[in-house]
Order: sequence, then C-alpha cells, then structure tokens
Amino acid sequence: MRIVVAGVAVAVLVWSALAHAAPPEPSGAHPRILLDAELRAAWKAEAAANRGPVKGAIALCQSARDTAEHDRAVYQGSEWAKILQACLVAWAATDQADYAKVAIRFYKALLDDLDRIGDGLGGDKAASRDSGYAIRNLGPYTAIAYDWLHDQLTPELRAKARTRWAAWLAWYREHGYRARTPGTNYQAGYLVSATLIAVAQGKEAGEEGMLLWRFVADELWGKDMAAALATGGILDGGDWPEGWQYGPLAVTSYALAARVARRAGIPVEGVEAWLASMLRRHVYGMSPGDKVFPGGDTEAGTANIDPHVNTLNAMALGDASAQTRQWAKGELSRLRLADRDYLLHDALATVGDKPALVPRATWPTWYLAAATGTLFARTRWDERTVWFITECQRTLDIDHRHPNTGNFVLSRGKDDVIVDPSPYGSQSTLTGNAPTVASAHLPPNYIPSQGGWGVKSGWDWTTQTRSGVVAARCDYSDQYRFQHRPSDVPDAIRDLVLLPGIDGTDAALVVVDRATTNAAGRAMHLRFRVPGPIEIAGDVGTLTVGATQLAITSVARSGGKPERGRPSGTDCFAPGIKKGQCDAARFPVMDFRLIVPGPQPRAVNVITALAPGATAKPTALGEKTWAGVQLAGPRPAVVVWPTKPGAGFSYRAPRGEAITHVVLDAPDADGKTTVIAKLDGDGCAITLAAGGEMMARPVIMTLDNACVVTADPEAASAVSAVGTKPPPVRGKSQPRRSGCCGAQTTPGSPIAMTVVVAALLLRRRRRG
Repeated sequence: MRIVVAGVAVAVLVWSALAHAAPPEPSGAHPRILLDAELRAAWKAEAAANRGPVKGAIALCQSARDTAEHDRAVYQGSEWAKILQACLVAWAATDQADYAKVAIRFYKALLDDLDRIGDGLGGDKAASRDSGYAIRNLGPYTAIAYDWLHDQLTPELRAKARTRWAAWLAWYREHGYRARTPGTNYQAGYLVSATLIAVAQGKEAGEEGMLLWRFVADELWGKDMAAALATGGILDGGDWPEGWQYGPLAVTSYALAARVARRAGIPVEGVEAWLASMLRRHVYGMSPGDKVFPGGDTEAGTANIDPHVNTLNAMALGDASAQTRQWAKGELSRLRLADRDYLLHDALATVGDKPALVPRATWPTWYLAAATGTLFARTRWDERTVWFITECQRTLDIDHRHPNTGNFVLSRGKDDVIVDPSPYGSQSTLTGNAPTVASAHLPPNYIPSQGGWGVKSGWDWTTQTRSGVVAARCDYSDQYRFQHRPSDVPDAIRDLVLLPGIDGTDAALVVVDRATTNAAGRAMHLRFRVPGPIEIAGDVGTLTVGATQLAITSVARSGGKPERGRPSGTDCFAPGIKKGQCDAARFPVMDFRLIVPGPQPRAVNVITALAPGATAKPTALGEKTWAGVQLAGPRPAVVVWPTKPGAGFSYRAPRGEAITHVVLDAPDADGKTTVIAKLDGDGCAITLAAGGEMMARPVIMTLDNACVVTADPEAASAVSAVGTKPPPVRGKSQPRRSGCCGAQTTPGSPIAMTVVVAALLLRRRRRG
C-alpha cells in the first residue's frame, strides 16, 4: 500500500508535478452528482405510481421519521447510510420537506456519532474503524446529501462535513487498508468516497479540496483504476477477484464512482467494456439452479450463493451500453431481486432503458474471465445442462482467494455433484478440489498445500469444440515458488477433458494429473469433494445426488489407493491446525481422495454424472509409448497422451460409428499436427507427427468405423468485452513429462525449511 504524506505544504510539492493531468475542479451550482431533471422526473413518476424502489425508499424514510427503530448505527454506520439513501430518494421524488429533514438528521449522525444518534462519539476518527471499513458507509452518502441538500444545510454544517471528510480521507490515504489496490472491497469503498466527496465539495474546500481533486483524478482514476480497467488488468473479464460475497457492493461502488467522475470531467476509459464483461461473468457463473459460483471466500452454507441485486445494479446504473443495461434489468426482473439496504442504487438502476431478457440460447457456451483465470462452460442453455467451472491462475495480490490453482466444480442440472466447500479464510488446497504436491521448501505449516508466491501458473490452453468437448490444461508448478526462490516442483499439470453426451444432459470428466516432485516422500494429493456419503468399492466411488448418478473411478495411478475422506471440521482456525493440512468444509461433504507417492506421481480419474441407470465404464488404455483411457459413455471416447511428449507417436483404439479422440501432448510444429489413421483389425491405428493442418493443443477429432478422421473444431467463445479471448498457447516448449502410470526414480533430495513466513500467507481477512 502506498503512503501519501498528509499536510498541505508537503502535499503541494508532492502533487504539483501531477496537476497538469487533472481537469478543472468541479464548481458551480448544486446538485452536481446524479440528480438532474431526467432523474427527478423518473423518480416522481415512480412515486406517483407508488411502485418500485422509490416506493420502498419513501416507506423506509417515513419509518425513520416516525419511529426510533433506526437510531442505532448497527454495523459501522450501515443503518444510517441505508436511511440516508432512502430519504434522499424520497425527497428527490416528492420534494417533501419532511424527508429532507430526516435525511439531514442521519447525515449529521454519520458526521458526529458512532453507535446511537446523539452520542457524539464519532467524528474525525469514525472512518478508521476496522482499518477503514467504515468509510464505505460514511463517505459516499454524506457527499450526496451535501450536494443534493446543499442549500438546506447551514454553512456551519457544510463546513463540518468538509472537515470530517478531510480527516477521514487523509487517514485512509496513509493508514487505510488496500487504499491503492483495485479489485478489493476496501479500495472500492475508499474510491467511491474520495470521488464523490471531491465532486461535492469542489471549489468549496480551499487548497486541500484542490489537492484531493487532483489526487482523485490523476492517481486513483488516472493510474490505479486505469490499469485495473485495461485489458490484462485485475478487472479484465468481469470477475471479482475476492469472490462474490464481496463483489456486489464493490462493483456498484465502482460503477457509481465512474459515472460521477466522468460527468465531472475525469477521463475514465474501459467502464462500458468492463460492465459488459461483468454481465457475461454473471450469466456464465450462474448455476442451472440460478445460484452464483462464489469464486472466493464465502460463509454460505451451500455450494453456490444467491445472486445479489447490487451486482446487476452496477450494470444498470453505470455507464454501460444500452444493451448491457437492458439485460441487467432483465436479470433483476427474471430473478425477482430487490433489497432495502441500498435503495439509492436500486432507484438509480430503474431509470431509463426497459428490461430485456439475456438471449442466452444464442450465446456461446463457454467463457473465460481472464484476470482470475476462471473458465466457465456448459453443454446447453437450460436447467438440464452440465455446468463446469475450473480455475487456474497465478497468485493474485488480493484477499479472500484460496491456494487452489486447478480447482473445479461440476453440476448436472440442479444437482451439484463436485463441490467446493472451502471454509472462509482457507489457506489450504485440501479444502477444495485442486491438486497439490508436497514442496520441500515451503514453510512446514503450509505443506502439502500450494504456496502464495506463484507468478507463472496458468492455463496452457483451453477450448470447447462444436460438439461440446471441453479441454483445458492447468500448469501449477510455479505455485511452489517460495518468495523469490524458484519452485522446487519441476512439473505439475492437470488436464481436464469434459465429454458430454449427445444431448448435453450427461457427461464424463477425465482428470489427468501428472507431476515431478523429485522425492518418493513428496506425494501428490488429490481429492474430489461431494455433497453426500460416497461409497468406495475398490477403485470406484459412487453416490446419488438428487436425480444424478455420480461415479468417480480411479482408472490408473502410479501408487496409492482411493479412500473415503471426511472433513476435519468447519474452519481452518481451530487450535493446532496446520493451515496447509486443513481439510475443513463449511457445509457437510465427503470426498474421494488419493495420495500418490513421488517422485513422479501420476493419476487418471474419471468422474461421470449420469441419469439413473446409465453407464460409462471407463477403462485404461496404453502401451510403452502412450497411455490413455477409454469411455463407453455417455459419449464413446478415448483420451490419450504419449509417455514422452514432443515426439511423434502411434496409438491404437477401438473402432466405432463416431468415437471422439482427445490427444494430449501431441507432437506439433507451430501448434499444428498431422494425424494418419488406418484400419487395424477391430480397431484404428493412429499416428501423429509434428506439422500439418490439425490443431495440436489438444487434438480433438472423431473417427468413424472406417477410421476416417474428422476434426472437431473449436466453438466460438463468449469473448469478454474488455478484450479477453480464449487464452493462447503461452509459447513455452512442451514440458518433459512422462505418461501415467510408470513412475521413475528421479535424483534429488528435499531441502527442509523451518522458517515460517506468515506475512504473505496469513492474509488479512475482512468481512464485507
């Protein structure tokens, strides 16, 4: 976090070089923020019709006028902020003086008080609570009240507000949490506060006000948010990196602040594209049961969480395209989302464009949110779809994320069959479904989990074909970097191949895990967490989830055997728990787990999610130079790979009318390969060589009964409006990996480290 020195004299020197970039400080008549004739007319119409959030705002303001029910601040001013919003909307929609009086009462409470109206315990230090959490309640809404009710406030009360704001913002600049880190809920609260205050008080706060304006324009928007909103920035792809327990208010704060900043003359690029991408993340991240994949910390007792009105408010009230606003409003209507905590946001979101349903059926069925490395795929656009999400990204300098590169979840219709029950604040890979191996140089309390310093981890490739096959390779070997020391895990990859049935209602997921750990004692740890009492017999685990028959089959492995696991608790903070060994769950689950010894652990698992009575029957394939797995259903398929990637190789597979072949690590030149197939008794003999016309990473094709090869080309993806595209091959050479499951001894000895470095791994966790 940057530190900006307080004090006018010093600040003049610090910011004088930056002053040329800022537009003129706002001046002129109030209101300057949002409240124009069009907005007032729209709200007056809503009030006259006695409907929508304006109706709710009027009722809530009347309650605050007539009762003492709202005189307690609740959580750091949240109740007073709620009432102030409601009364501002009520006054703007009706012009009734009573509502302005109530608004001023709660405006004064936010300026002066702490827990109860009139206690006088707040003031200049009120924003410093919980490292600055409170500023999101104190700053934005007092700024709007100052602006809208400017002429109804006494000069003394306006001066008091400016004094409070100067103290709050100066403290936050120097001491507030994550003040210069976009993509965090704390920074969002600070940004919207600073922006709205700078506009509201423009030309009325003297030299300090001028310096604040320049700082907001040149630094917060000109540098921090410009980088965040650009292609490759932390917001690229529309995901919220802390997860969607924290996202809704934060993204609405960004959208509101950007709208106000642009109207005040601050150049803000990329907002429209970001909001369009966030709509896509909302659509693709919504389960068949209309729940949201959290993507980070959550305290919900379910696998996925309820959609939140503020997420869609951000698109509906922000500077989005008309189409994005219409679709956001259509989702608000379809999901029947409403609340009574942010009625200003809700009321702003109703104005203008009429709702329209998202044309899901015409959209592609896969999407990648680039900044978080989250791939969303589905087989169809109705509640019978198979829904698959997987994550692969380097470590981001963001709170509320888990060390789970390679994690995934899977649903068949409304049945969530592979779930991530990671508890709030997990610092363990073992709480989810990501693979991990034991590093020798991470701090002992964090082994065998992934570490917190990876800079190169990510997707080697992702794709979905026209027939619906999804394939992705996650390279997570750099997750075992320790601070600036290179990773001691030379190779660690997870290949995921989703093979849906012909109608997309059933699917098999092939999970191929390979690593090099350089020591027999440094094992690979795998687990697949399920919402019920899975039964394991030999190599197969089975469970019925709703109307879905789930089976997990260990097809091949270089060691170990499947076991049934139970979580050790509901959180990772109980005394004595080593963070990297925690396998707690926030809701009841069991898991299919496998520990595969080093030095070259290999495992092939197949997860099938089928209608009752359907079968898949995965079996191992392979010879000395290649390995693979064959599936009889729900789609006849083989997934194969050479034991020495990069060289040409041949393999043999059964014949059939239309058998899908997925070849991992095919030999290639410039990403292309040549495939030659011929009849070989009751099967097909296939030879691959580098160069040619077929895409090589991976090869996805069908072979008919005569062994005629037909490429299964890539389907269109839902390209992010920010510029995200399906990630290209990263240009690195093919890794030297051997196939499953003949582990070979590799020289090397682990270096034990006893220094526990908690500063980075023990990330601060904040309630949102």
